[in-house]
Parts: sequence; C-alpha cells; structure tokens
Amino acid sequence: MSVIAQDFRLALRGVRRNPGFSSVIVGTLALGIGATTTTFSVVYGLVLDPFPFPEPDRIVGVGSAYPRLGADLGFFENLSPHEYLDIRDNARTLEQVVAWDMGNRQIDTDGPAENVFSAFWWGDVLTTLGMDPHLGRGFSADEIRTGASSVMLSHAIWTRRFGADSSMVGGSISVNGTPYDLVGIVPEGVDIYGTDLWMIMPVQPEAFPRNRRQFQVMGRIGEGSSLQEVNAELAGIASRVERSYGAELEEYEGWYMQALTWSEVSSRVFRAGVLILLGAVGFVLLLVCANTANLLLARAPGRAREMAVRTALGAGRGRLLLQLLTESVTLALVGGTLGVALATIGVAAVRRFVEAMGLNLAGTIELDAPVLAFTAAVALGAGVVFGLAPALYASAGALPGTLQSEARGATAGVSRQRLQRTLVGLEVALAFVLLAAGGLLLHSFIRVNRVEPGFEPAGVLTMRLTLPREEYGEAEGPAFFRELVERVRALPGVRGAAAGTQFPSTAFAFREVYFDGPAPDPEATLPTTLTTVVTPGYFETLRIPLVAGRTFNDQDAAGTPLVALINSEAARRYFSGRNPVGSRLKLGSADAEGPWWEIVGVVGTTRNLGLDQEPFPEVFAAHEQVGGLQNQLFVLIRAEGVEPESLAPAVRRTVQEMDADQPVYGVRTVAQAYRQGVAPMRATTLFLAAFAAFALVLAAVGIYAVVSFTVSQRTPEIGLRVALGADAGRIRRLVVRQALVPVGVGAAAGLLAALALGRGIERMLYQVSGRDPLTLGAVATGLVAVALLASWVPAWRASRMDPVEALRAE
Repeated sequence: MSVIAQDFRLALRGVRRNPGFSSVIVGTLALGIGATTTTFSVVYGLVLDPFPFPEPDRIVGVGSAYPRLGADLGFFENLSPHEYLDIRDNARTLEQVVAWDMGNRQIDTDGPAENVFSAFWWGDVLTTLGMDPHLGRGFSADEIRTGASSVMLSHAIWTRRFGADSSMVGGSISVNGTPYDLVGIVPEGVDIYGTDLWMIMPVQPEAFPRNRRQFQVMGRIGEGSSLQEVNAELAGIASRVERSYGAELEEYEGWYMQALTWSEVSSRVFRAGVLILLGAVGFVLLLVCANTANLLLARAPGRAREMAVRTALGAGRGRLLLQLLTESVTLALVGGTLGVALATIGVAAVRRFVEAMGLNLAGTIELDAPVLAFTAAVALGAGVVFGLAPALYASAGALPGTLQSEARGATAGVSRQRLQRTLVGLEVALAFVLLAAGGLLLHSFIRVNRVEPGFEPAGVLTMRLTLPREEYGEAEGPAFFRELVERVRALPGVRGAAAGTQFPSTAFAFREVYFDGPAPDPEATLPTTLTTVVTPGYFETLRIPLVAGRTFNDQDAAGTPLVALINSEAARRYFSGRNPVGSRLKLGSADAEGPWWEIVGVVGTTRNLGLDQEPFPEVFAAHEQVGGLQNQLFVLIRAEGVEPESLAPAVRRTVQEMDADQPVYGVRTVAQAYRQGVAPMRATTLFLAAFAAFALVLAAVGIYAVVSFTVSQRTPEIGLRVALGADAGRIRRLVVRQALVPVGVGAAAGLLAALALGRGIERMLYQVSGRDPLTLGAVATGLVAVALLASWVPAWRASRMDPVEALRAE
C-alpha cells in the first residue's frame, strides 16, 4: 500500500507538470464516464430495478396473444376474469395470483374534487409483492370475497394531497361522493401503472363474460419453480381452454399466454431503446479508452529516459507497470469524479425530458449507491484498459541503452506506430457503428415526422372528464356532455368542440366486430377494430374528412335506430371495394347477442395508433345512442386565433359552472399526444446522435494524433524526400494515404459490425431497414471525410517542412 501511495503522489505530480495533456485525458474520460453514468442510471432505475420488491424476479405479469384477432402478445387490458380464474385455479407454479381493472375515480376529501387513476383488485396485491403496507393493512380475504368498500392510497397522493397524515388510516375518505374505509397506505416506490387509489372490485369474476378482456394479471413464482416452468404450465392451460371454448369463441384458436417479470412488463415500451443506449454508451467508453491509450502512447517516447533511469536504479518491469497503471487509474478516477458531476446534469436533463413528455414511468432516475458503485468500477476498469498497452510498451522499452540511443529506437518506433494505427482502426470501427445506429434512428425519426396523420392535430386542445356513475346515469351523462360541448363552442377563440372516448393517437378500446355480408375467410383473422364513441362535431373538430355517407348529427339520439361510421381502413379490409354505407355491423362475434348497427358513413383513416404505427380499422358510435355506458370522455377543442393551451382555464370554468365537483384532467394538445407516442424513439435518437457526434470527434482526434506523431517520427525521411525533389503535393498524398489505411480497415470492420447489429434495432425503426444502404453510405462518406480532414492538417505541415532543418535533426 505504501508503494501504491507513493505512485499515487507521483501521478498527481505528473498531472501538475503536464496540465494541458492531463486536461485532455481527464476531459475525455469525464465526458465518456459521465455519459455512461447517466445512461446506467436510467437503465438501473427504470429497467433493472424499478421497484422496491424484495424478490423482483419472482413477481410476474401474465400476457396473452390472440392470432385470430391479429393481436400480438400484450399485458395491458389483455385478459378476462375467467382467464384469470383459469390461471389462479390451475397454475401450481404461481402463488398469490391477482387481477385488476383500471379506471378513474374522484377523491373529494379535504379539498376540491380530484380525479385519480384507480385500480380495482381481486386479491391482496401487497401479499403478491411480498411487501407490508407503509401504514395500516392490505385487503383481507373477506373484504375481497364480499367486494367491501375498503381502499388504499398510494404513498405519493397520501403525501401530496393529505400531507402524510397518519391519523387518516382507519378512518374514511370520500370517493365519488361515497364514504370508503381507508385501510392502508401503499409502500413508497410501489407504482402499478401510476394508480393512486386501490379499491376492491365490487363484483366477483364470474359476473363477467369470458371474452370481456380488460384486466391485468400478476402472480408470484412459487418456491422451487422457475419462469420457464411457469410458461410451460401457462401453455398447457391455454391449450385446455382452447379445447373447451374454441368452438364458442373463435379467438381462442392458437391463442397463448406468457409470463414475464413485472420489471420487464412495466418497461416494455422503452426497454429496447434504453438497452440500445446502454450498448451505445459501452461503445463510447471503449472508444474513449482507445483514444486515451493512443494519447498515452504518443507521450511514451518522452518518458523513455525516465523509465530507463528507473530500470538502471533497480526497478523491475513489474514495478514500472504498477507505477504506470497507477498513473492511468489516477487519471481515470479524476475523470470519473468529474464524470459524476456531468452525470448530475445529465440525470436532471433526462428527468426534465420525461416530465416534458408527460411520461408515466415506474421507478426513479437517481445517482444512488448502486449507480455510483458502477461508476467507480467503470473508472477503475477504464484506467486499467487504456493504461495497459502504453504501460506494457513503456516498461518493455526501459533498457539502459535507451539513455544513449533513445532517439534511434527504430524498432520500438515501428512497434508503437503499429499499435497506434491498430487503436485508430478500433476507434474508427466503433465510431462507424455508433454513427450508423444514430443515422438509422435519425432517418427513421425523419420519416415518422413526415407521416400525414390523416387529420389536422395542430391547434387542438384536449382534456378528460369522468362523470361518477353514482350521480350521472343513462340519460344524465350524455346530457351533461351535450351541454358542455355547446357551452365550449360559444367560448371566444373556439372554432369547434366535441367529445369522444378516444382520439388519435390515444387509442385503447378494441373490440371484435362482425360485418353483415359475405362469409369471411375462415383462415383470415377475425375482424377487430378500435371502437370509439363520439358526440356530433367530432370529425369536424379534428378535420377528419368524410369519404362517403354522412357523419353524426343531433338526430342520432337515444331511442333512434342505431347508426355507426367506419374509417376507410375498415372499409378497405372488410368490404373488398364494396360501398359499406347501408351495411350492418354487430359488436362481438356473429353469434353474439346484441343489436345491429347500420353504417351510415365512411370517414378518412387517421394514424389512430400513432405516427409510427400503421392505421387500424375503427368503428364510431354516437354517444347519445350509447348512453351512460360511456362516462369518461375526452373533450376536444379546436382553437382559432389563439394558442390552444390558453383555452384551458375557460373550459375548466365552464365545467365548474355546470358541476363544481367535476375536475378535468389530462390537459394537453393533440400534437403533444403524438409527441408522447414517439418519445422513446425521440429520446433514443437524441442520445445516440450525441454519442455518435462525440465518437466522431474522438476518432478525428485519434487520427490527428497518430498522423502528427508519425510525421514527427519521419521528419528526417520527409526532409530527405523534399531535398531529393519531392513536391509538396506528393508529400501530402503520401502522408494522407498511409493515414487512411487504418481508417479504411476500421471502417470496413465497422460496416460489418453495423450490418450485423442493424437487425437488433429494426423493431425501433419506421420504414427503414437496419441495413439501409443510404444511411450506411452516408456514414462511410462522412467518416472518410473527417479522416481526410484530420490527416490533412499534419500532412500539410509536413509538406512545408524545411529540408535543411529536417536533415540537421537527423
């Protein structure tokens, strides 16, 4: 330890003696380690360990896929209550299986009414999670069986709205104007899709039809079982259900269920992008190490005399290695310390981005102990990696003869140049991969932003309103929204207003639909559409064009014949060129009990699932005809002459004038909703573009350093060539040509790596192949251009060399 301490003091003195060189090394490391720390804080906080569960790998969510409905594996509102019972009663590898639905309720205790996202449970989820409540208790078996009016609050809303008042537990709170027993507070950090109010489902699973799929299922892997065994058992359960109910419900044909850890389920939307960034920042760190090693190698000849003196005084090679590695690790630790400071800024920027996008993410992004431990390990590892090659070279050349012939170590110089060129090739290869990945994502993002949404989202404000069923029934709910829309239309600055259960790209209500007409192909997927309930004026407000027939009007009221509209995508898929106006449809299968709806119009297709998704068939129904079944609607307001956000206060006042207990929430513009939909792609593109730009700069610095060093080593040779008549252009071409050899090799290796890795990011690309020749060609051209520029400057200096001075140096 005393030897290491001595070497550490020597390293600090070396930093003071060479502040410029040390600053370049430390600054480069700080940027690389800062980027790595920021990215890992996101990965750790949102993907690897987002929840405080004691055994997170044992908590799983169960998803399902229905090939006959064209539905891929999903975990959100994807299972029915009966399918939950199938899992709970038959899966021996799972314990404490629970299910829940989600919705909105209003808390009106201790202040104005506030809408909160709510979960309605079958089972005590805290037992499933293996956690005790922060205060109070969880739901008892008797409460769950009887559907008791007991609730729990999230730690977040208990702290924000109620000031963390512990005396509340055991009392009652008012939900939708009805008193409920507050039995407990959910532990801090337990975030299930952002729900703040946990309630008991008032009815039992048997009360629902088997194909009412709007629930999520979670369970705990039993002791001695594995995730693979759980999925094998789920496959058997799905097969038995298909045999039992496949004739009645065609969607069971080929269906399957799959379990993933809850951490994976909660991070599925952005997991791929975050892991891509983690891989990218690993490439950046390798590039930083290669660049730093190159700079240390360039300095190595200047230290040859020092190493030779130490060898002459009795220092062995191991002792020299220890000293040199201590120096590199010291530089890495200083860079790591500054990197943590930069990561503090980076983490704050990431948080601001998440808030600006309105993303509800489970977990936290913090520079906590695990992240800092990771940073320390990265700094130490980087110090060893970038210091090893220069240390081996310097210690190997530390021979007594160096004292007399340091300037003529031709063999050592050739060996060093070869190593430096190898490192340059590595830097170019790493930079190529990062530039290719960033270019592909940027190309994809540009294509997404050029997509026509099928309507005019600019200038439209939206907010959501949930009317309590206890107060607003079959007739009262539609009447409230009808009056609200009429009042909002009369506000200054409002061009149009309407309401609907969803809007592009906020779409979540899917239903199987049967269209009356020719028998469908038995091999084709069953017709499935988005089902949207709207008020008159919806299409005019969003400026969705009418293609055929008519839209809804005030005549489509309760008690009149049921009418529906479909979009052009539904007409294209299910009517094969026939005019759908006048045809009929039924929500559900052909045998489902339920009324027929006449199709009275066809409207244009919108990007209803998001700009980066293909349009989906959609069916529209009139709110007045559906009645109080739909109590949650988005109010849509088109502004004219004013910013849409400026209308929010007036709309809130209008709602308050009609019912002071009804809060609006989810206030944003439709354009913001689209931006939120592509937020993972946008964030990944921005981060990867920054990493790629940094990599390009490092590669240019590495090329410049190596060419400059080579020119300095070849000064006598170049002087002789000039003295023998070589012109300046020939000298420049000679230097640049030799500099481009490692660049070409590195670019070729980077191209092969980019082609191999391109498939891995294709799922995040829109209308762009992972092997897009345009992008890869642009990256190769740009990289070669930067290499030419980086090598041209030292080549130009070499061409202006005075041959007399060069030969005198010889």
